[in-house]
This record gives sequence, C-alpha cells and structure tokens, in this order.
Amino acid sequence: PTRGAFGEDVSGAQGTGIGGRVTRDDLARPAETQALDAQEASPGHAEPKPSAGTAGEFPGAYTDTPLKGIRKLIAERMLNALAVSAQLSYDASADAAGLLALRKKFKNSPADLGYSGITLGDLVCFATVQVLKRHANLNAHLVDGSLRTFDSVHLGLAVDTPRGLLVPTIRNADRLSVRELSNTTKELAEQARSGKIDPALLSGATFTVSNLGSFGIESFTPIINVPQTGILGVNTITNHPVLKDDGTVGVQQRMSFSLTADHQVVDGADAGRFLSDLAQAIEHIDLTVMG
Repeated sequence: PTRGAFGEDVSGAQGTGIGGRVTRDDLARPAETQALDAQEASPGHAEPKPSAGTAGEFPGAYTDTPLKGIRKLIAERMLNALAVSAQLSYDASADAAGLLALRKKFKNSPADLGYSGITLGDLVCFATVQVLKRHANLNAHLVDGSLRTFDSVHLGLAVDTPRGLLVPTIRNADRLSVRELSNTTKELAEQARSGKIDPALLSGATFTVSNLGSFGIESFTPIINVPQTGILGVNTITNHPVLKDDGTVGVQQRMSFSLTADHQVVDGADAGRFLSDLAQAIEHIDLTVMG
C-alpha cells in the first residue's frame, strides 16, 4: 500500500489538499464522506436542475427566471417587512360625491391656473397628509424598540415602473398646496418610471400611499415599508344603495381605503380614528383643501 510521510496507508484516501494531496483530515474521515466530497469537487459535476419539460408531460413546459435587481430587492424587503412587524389591515369608505365634484371643477378650470391636472389620487394624498399631522404614531418609524415620530410628513408614493415597484418620497408634503403636491407627484412618478430619479428620493418616507383604484380594486392588504408604521391603500369608487330621507332608495358613490398598520405601536382604535378622520376629510374635501 501507498504510505504517507508518517507511514499511514493513504492508498484508499481521497485527497482534498493542494494538488489532490491527502491531508490528515482526509485520513480521519470515513471513506463514504471522502467519495462524496470528491464527486462534488469534480469539474464535470453540477447540481441537478429541474427539467424544462415538454408540452406532452405534466405539468408541461416552464421557464425558471432568477430574481435579480430591483425585483429581488423588492422580494427581500417584502418578506423582511412581514417578519419584523405585526401588520394588521383595516377597511373603511367615504362618500366620494364631494371628491368627484371638486375634481370636475379643477378639470374644467382654465389651464393657466394650474389646477386642471389635479387628480382624485392627488386629492386623496393631500387629505391623507393633513390627517397624518394629527396621528403621530402613523407618521413615524419604529427603530430599535423606539417610536420615532416626525414633525413633517414625508409621503411615500408607490409607483409602478417597468423595473418594478418604486416608492419615491415627497419631502415635507405637509408644506405643499394641493397644486404643488400634484405637480411634485407627477414629476417624481415620471422620474421613477424613466429610471432618472435621484436614489436619495427613494428613501426617508414616513408614511406611504399605494393607489390601485384605477385597476378597479375594491380592497387589498398593502404591506408596510418598514420601518414605517403604516401604509394606506386607495381603492376604486363603487356605487352603494342608500336609503334617502324620503324613504326611497338612491345610489351613493363611495371610495374605500385599506390601512395597514403595525400593531406593535398602532392599536385598532388608533387605526379606526385615523380612517374616520380621513373619511371626514374626504367627504369635506373642499374645506380640507382650503386648509
């Protein structure tokens, strides 16, 4: 048999040292373990990958696309957010008559006044900002066991882009008029979609709004962008039957909202008060805009 430098029998050992040399650790390991290590280290060996299949086999042809770039980052952040926070969602709605009337008034106003481009979403964001000033625990971050509340509202706006979901921040949103907020929203959304946004504007938000109303969504469960403590989902406007004072049945257009809050720092009553205040701000949007 082949002997090592100290007289050991190395004829059956698989070397894992430099150039395949047999080390003392190799001699101490079982032969089965050495053989497996040698197989895995072989240049021709590769981990098996799922077959792509064919149309005639179950479940048929498929394609595996590794997550990368922004998509991978989003996946990691969403999973982490659910792991480190106690997220609970609440739904509410508001009479949208005043909202629709003001939007129509803005749309029909002279273009040179700068109000014609203000959307329903802009009005909801503006109302949200005003209400957040009265709900400090939702305009906040939960950091290392401490609730960090902010004097200003820095509103995150979820934007669908070709590269995935991005959330630019409207800094000091509480200092903007409804027209300024609308213009800033459009500018940041366009920069995000074109890939030209300043990376610094993709962080620092104290609360986020995600609007899926244009897709006809009536309710959903938005995921908090931690360390924020809340996120508002804006849903579509739907028709609801209502009983009028004269006893007849009419139709009322209502907009629904889905608030997700971190139950570590936001109790159910807190969330309820926020949504109640938001509904009131929406139903009296003309007064809300006037400040």
